[in-house]
Amino acid sequence: MKQSEWKDRDIEDLVKRLPQIKDDRTPQSIYAKMERKNKKTFIAFNRFIPTVAALAAIFIMVMLAPTVLNQFNENSMEKSEMKSTESSGGDSATNSAQDSLAKSDDKSEMIYDTDKDQMTADKDHSELSMAETEKDLQPTTAERLSLYEEDLEGQDYYSYGLVSPEAVPVPISIVDRPENGEEDWLTRHEEIAGELPEGEWGMEDFLPLKGKFTLGENKVIFTLDPEHSYSGASAVEYAFYHSLLYSFQHKGLNEVVLQEQDGSVPEFSSTGEFSKIDLNEDVHTAYYLYSPNGRERFLVPDNINRGNVKESIQAMKSSETGLFQSVIPKNINISVTESDEYLTINFLNELDIETLGNETAMEMIEGILLTSKSSGYERVQFENIKQESWNGFKFNEPIETPISPNKKTFEN
Repeated sequence: MKQSEWKDRDIEDLVKRLPQIKDDRTPQSIYAKMERKNKKTFIAFNRFIPTVAALAAIFIMVMLAPTVLNQFNENSMEKSEMKSTESSGGDSATNSAQDSLAKSDDKSEMIYDTDKDQMTADKDHSELSMAETEKDLQPTTAERLSLYEEDLEGQDYYSYGLVSPEAVPVPISIVDRPENGEEDWLTRHEEIAGELPEGEWGMEDFLPLKGKFTLGENKVIFTLDPEHSYSGASAVEYAFYHSLLYSFQHKGLNEVVLQEQDGSVPEFSSTGEFSKIDLNEDVHTAYYLYSPNGRERFLVPDNINRGNVKESIQAMKSSETGLFQSVIPKNINISVTESDEYLTINFLNELDIETLGNETAMEMIEGILLTSKSSGYERVQFENIKQESWNGFKFNEPIETPISPNKKTFEN
């Protein structure tokens, strides 16, 4: 590459020959000039804004002009019609005005009445909601499982011993109105036995028993059919025995006498001779909860003689078989005091029924009552319960034991 022929000295000579640049203006004059320039720009901008606003206003007026003109024409036509109407007759105009006013009043009344009706409806709905809320807040009660004297009200009752698929005998009670004395109670007893919906209640088809019932002096005589099937397995004989016991033990009879067709004493393979059942014996048995199908709930005795009522109630705390459930919660402890007049059940810690739940409380109270009845007690005094009364039970006085367990109803 060719090197430059310029030398440093030559360049310096040329720079020295350039004319000197001078600015004689003071800083104040330069600042003043800049201020004047900015002021002119601002003024020009301010002048531009009104121009734009004016153009926008003109554009809006052009767009709205047809609408304004139409409205003006309509108003002019209405005024012309009003003048014409006034010139044709003032009375007509007055009547028209009054009609308009009346319609307005009617409309106001309609609106008022509608509002009034709405307020009434709202009030009724509010009262209904409050009533439903109060109803929901009221404690509900469980239905009693057993039959009591007040349940009869002039009606008669019949008791039976049903048998479950596990061969558990279950006592039940049926209330029925007597038919003007046209038939004796024993005949009616057997009629109902043939109509009971045993399958619906989770039971076997066991009734009516194969034989004939007749009444004797304070006893029932049962004559077995020759082809009966109650002998053989011990479970079958057990169920048969208790079916007879549960059917007649609360009817004021002394015994059930069994016989063959020829009047002889029946003999069973497991129990041997089977001549009679004592209906007045105190069996001192404990009651438990039993559900054969997971839906129906029955209070049933375990048919184990405990010797006395204290042992029977103590046994209620736990069941010896997996088929039954205890009706006394584990955290509840009670003491039992016997007297000639009634049995006293004292809860060691104050019992609040509402904490148990209605169903659990009902099963416990009725289970204790029935267990007490199996030891010959007709009344039970409960002590140390928070509620003075509950579901018809008055805990401040002795309570009558049930007539019979497991009240059932059906259409017959």
